[in-house]
Amino acid sequence: MKNYFNLSVQDYFKEFIKCHDGMVNRLLHIIGFIIIYFGIIKINIWWFIVGTIIQEIGHVYQYLKTKKIIYHPLYCFKPQLIFAFPIYIAFMIYILLS
Repeated sequence: MKNYFNLSVQDYFKEFIKCHDGMVNRLLHIIGFIIIYFGIIKINIWWFIVGTIIQEIGHVYQYLKTKKIIYHPLYCFKPQLIFAFPIYIAFMIYILLS
């Protein structure tokens, strides 16, 4: 088990990339990004949320397919908290304030 308190930003970025392995996972992320983009353009929070859920389904699928802990959505939570969530929160605030 890794000591998460001693990892560098580069280590977290490598884990973030590793969490997006698998063709179906990547395909679901692309579909999710398209729906999120549509939600941003149309300023519709529901499209944005649906796109985000589709992306998370990609992580669940990858874990269920491989049964490897490194693909578990909760294992990928910390790298996503650093790299993905700030962007999602910024776009969500943009949509809600528009």
